[in-house]
Amino acid sequence: MTNAIADVSSHVEFKPAKLKLTNRDAIMDRAKEIRDQFKMDNPVITAENLAGNKLVLRDLKKQKKLLDEARLKVKREYNKPLDEFTSDIKKAQSIIDEAINPLEIAVNDVEEKQKQERKQRIMDVATQIFEQYEVDINDLEFDKHWLNKTYQKTKRENEIIAQAVELRKQKDQLAKDAEAVNNLADGRNLDPEPFIQQLQNGIPLADVTQNIDAAAKQAEQRKEQQERLEIARKAQEQAELEAKTKKVGNKRVDKTTGEVVDEYRTFKFTAKVNIQQAQALVEFLKTNDIEYETEAVNS
Repeated sequence: MTNAIADVSSHVEFKPAKLKLTNRDAIMDRAKEIRDQFKMDNPVITAENLAGNKLVLRDLKKQKKLLDEARLKVKREYNKPLDEFTSDIKKAQSIIDEAINPLEIAVNDVEEKQKQERKQRIMDVATQIFEQYEVDINDLEFDKHWLNKTYQKTKRENEIIAQAVELRKQKDQLAKDAEAVNNLADGRNLDPEPFIQQLQNGIPLADVTQNIDAAAKQAEQRKEQQERLEIARKAQEQAELEAKTKKVGNKRVDKTTGEVVDEYRTFKFTAKVNIQQAQALVEFLKTNDIEYETEAVNS
């Protein structure tokens, strides 16, 4: 298709219109007379003179409106040739648009396809770079300027590499922080996963550490509370048992029925344990109010 299209020239016969206010001086003089007659620097309006001043104000606005109506009437007549000229030009433009619109759509479609092809080529390169640094391509911040044909290839690839390097640093730091959080949480007998998730959500390590400390403190408080409740429960059960029963020899019988509800016997155990296990066993005996004697023997 030839691109030699003859220019559309507009041939306009234009003569600057002459517009003159023939009684300009008389209008100016009359306007000044009205101003001088009714102008007040500091109007004093009272209930007594309000109605009269409102009539004056209405008449003044009427005079102003008459002048504006005269101006608009002249303007409409003055603009008629321009309006007709503008209308004709726009009609001619709309006719040319009938050729422009489908062609423009077709051109834009091809350019968009080329743009997407360029983007895919760039993404292929970026994917290779990100795989080398073992980071997620979904974290790439795609710069729309990379799609420009004039954008330097080397510059674009260097910017992609810079992103990959930074993401790798963040990934390594996250792994290091996650290990620290895992060790800290394990040491406090806490599940580390929720705190590692906090790191992955962008919460700083210092804040996550504080959260672990707070969670450990809360867990300890809950444990102490449970222990106090257990002691109170056992004390209540013991009090209720002693209220209903009495000890006779090595037996405990119901005060009302005489039925044996418990019988105490002495058992002798020999166990081979280490110091920590022995301490845990003694703690168990104390917790359950069991009378005991200890004797250390050589193995």
